[in-house]
Amino acid sequence: MNSLDLEVVNVLFFQQMIEAVEGEQWDEAAMALYKLYAIEEGERFNDLTNEPEELNDSLEAAVA
Repeated sequence: MNSLDLEVVNVLFFQQMIEAVEGEQWDEAAMALYKLYAIEEGERFNDLTNEPEELNDSLEAAVA
């Protein structure tokens, strides 16, 4: 994932966290905050880094 993609993902998780807090959905807010910190520490999530073809293959395997 390049740096621009990483910034976009950070913004999306931050927005998700804000919306969850406003809706008092604390578990969703906590998960978004966890992901923000994890990405900042260098963790990469497979669902964010897989190429679309690889992700589709994973989904098809899970459904089968």
